[in-house]
Amino acid sequence: MEERKVTDYEKYIRTEELLGLQKGDEELSCDDELTFQMIHQIAELHFKLIIQYIHLADANMQHGEVLQATQQLQRVNMHLKHLPPVFDMVKVISPRDYHTIRLALGRGSGQDSPGFNEILRLGPTLWGPFEQLLNDKQLTPFMLHKAAGDNYELYLLMQELIAFDENFQTFRKHHIQLVRRMIGLNTKSLKGIPAQALERGAKFEFYPQLWEAICELTDWTGSSYDPKPL
Repeated sequence: MEERKVTDYEKYIRTEELLGLQKGDEELSCDDELTFQMIHQIAELHFKLIIQYIHLADANMQHGEVLQATQQLQRVNMHLKHLPPVFDMVKVISPRDYHTIRLALGRGSGQDSPGFNEILRLGPTLWGPFEQLLNDKQLTPFMLHKAAGDNYELYLLMQELIAFDENFQTFRKHHIQLVRRMIGLNTKSLKGIPAQALERGAKFEFYPQLWEAICELTDWTGSSYDPKPL
């Protein structure tokens, strides 16, 4: 029988290695463990791209390349919006089978995701180069909101930064709902940490200065609550 020729596509994508990174049928604790493993591997690939784009956006800002930095953050936000539907595929697994898989993890936990934790670390580091861009123009985030048309590219970059912060928080909240559905929140992770601790983490902000500037803008416009009678 003639041996099948490996195509250039397979060599470039390295499909044999890629598809060999999952457990074999004889190793699975249940049929759905393959689903669980592959979904989390897909997520790590998304994380890897997000990390690359964050580094590129950082370098762009440090070189004053505002438009290019905005484009990289648009990519970050695109991937963050795709991640919740990726994890939604976990829901095809029944909670009972999920626990079978969970026990097969040993002491493993999603909290150990290297990609997720690197994004968590890198996110706040973009504030420094963005703040320098503001300082170069003698602006604050509040001032930029007030005069967006005069510095429109920088304004769009600010909007992508706050979208990054928002989308990452949204992803974390979506993950909490997944945890709630599969294992419940009134229990502990495999590391002994209460699942409810995830809710505290989801409130973490990368750029509190940008959120505060929105509050400042609201107060400045006069549309905030005024206790004085009309």
